[in-house]
Amino acid sequence: MSDDQRIGERDRKVIETYTRDVAALLPGPARERRAIVAELADHLTEAAEAGELDAALRRLGDPEAAAKSFAGVRLADPASPMRRLMAAAVDNLPLIVLTVTLVLRDLAGRDQVAWAFPPAWYVRIGETFCVSSPFGCGGYDHAGALFTIGVPLALAWSVLGLGILESRTGTTPGKLLLGLRVVTDTGLRIGVIAGVVRRLGFLLGPAAWLDWIPFLVGHHWRVLDRLAGTRVVPAASRSVAEPARADA
Repeated sequence: MSDDQRIGERDRKVIETYTRDVAALLPGPARERRAIVAELADHLTEAAEAGELDAALRRLGDPEAAAKSFAGVRLADPASPMRRLMAAAVDNLPLIVLTVTLVLRDLAGRDQVAWAFPPAWYVRIGETFCVSSPFGCGGYDHAGALFTIGVPLALAWSVLGLGILESRTGTTPGKLLLGLRVVTDTGLRIGVIAGVVRRLGFLLGPAAWLDWIPFLVGHHWRVLDRLAGTRVVPAASRSVAEPARADA
């Protein structure tokens, strides 16, 4: 007999709505979220069969409270600075490689470029007007397609690509490799806007390092982390099955 046949229509809809709302708040990759929601749905179905669904929901709390419990993120343990820097280096490898290439071309006398990381961008309008990040106009005028095409693509990956990836999976290639995860200040899944906002510093060219000053002087956050309401924490090592703990 299927779950739909064992429980009433009202209970089935309540379980579907509740688990959907919890899933929308859970951090981590989709596969992990699906596994957690499947366990939660089984737990609530068993409660509904016993006529105790309302009591089980009261013990779990609202979807946000349940998501916090199931996420298992230890917000008191921020990610170590070295792991964060190593993860950032992996994630922004396109920008690093591009910067090194521009510097090498400059040293070889093939281009005249400004030495900066992240590389400053600019859009020249006519002969005299230029829209740019700090220090962006003038130093790259002879860098050609490597700059005019390479920099926008690399910045798009560092800001949009990684930001969207963090909102969907809670991590990035570098963070996954180093065992890190991005969550909200309350330990839940971040949204697309927060994922992009926390990376907007790359658009400031070398002035992006202002965002990292608190982190570099010993704090565990960047300026844009605070603005976006996010933090980087160690990825939780946990079993999927958590309902028993929620019932305690």
